[in-house]
Amino acid sequence: MSLFGDKDTISAQRTLISPLLAPTDPADAMTAYYALVHDPRRTRIVLHRTLAGGVDGFAAVCQTGRDLFVPLVVVRANETDVGPLLQQALQPGRPYTIVTRPKLREAIEGAMLVEHYQTNRIYVLHPDVYRPVINVMVQPGQIPLRYEVHVRDQVVAAAGVNWRSDKLADMYVYTDPVYQGRGWARAVGSACVRDLLAERLLPLYTVFEQNAVSQRLAEALGFRDGGAREFECRGQLGRIER
Repeated sequence: MSLFGDKDTISAQRTLISPLLAPTDPADAMTAYYALVHDPRRTRIVLHRTLAGGVDGFAAVCQTGRDLFVPLVVVRANETDVGPLLQQALQPGRPYTIVTRPKLREAIEGAMLVEHYQTNRIYVLHPDVYRPVINVMVQPGQIPLRYEVHVRDQVVAAAGVNWRSDKLADMYVYTDPVYQGRGWARAVGSACVRDLLAERLLPLYTVFEQNAVSQRLAEALGFRDGGAREFECRGQLGRIER
């Protein structure tokens, strides 16, 4: 089974699944990006069809910079259709990261041998709350929309973009544990937010629900919990009990 699909086929499939998604809704934004926008050369889409031939679900399998060896899979389907859809979309014995709505968790766990799972909160920037942070240690990275702090030529804090659409962008912020507590995460994050706003993009920030430190950072930058949640897990295709 090839990871990638044909470009023309992907384009036609994206037309069919676009009514299932709301790209400007933070709850749908990540799935909409990977299903509708991500490089078609690194994407394969499997559709679920109704008895009448319509499309009511899909799984998009994507190679991303997040992990070159573990494809990212975004899913939209009815609970009863998730297992058969994943059986068609995934290769047995290969690890995948699955991201979908929390209501599909039970169906995903019924189809996958799950090694790790978590619930993510999706924070949305409130531009009226955002206040720039100026720090002379912050430097532009080698790619656009990335900012870094260096110590002895090592990157110890960085912020950038996981993905961007024409209206939204999902940010990441990282600080080496040795250098936490110095305000550098907020400084690089603030620089990234500034540039995203300048490009008329609304920043999102996805945070593990149990990560209180990242939640405080998000709020310090001007993000607020928008109420949307994602279920994320890593695992391999399992046997469906019938």
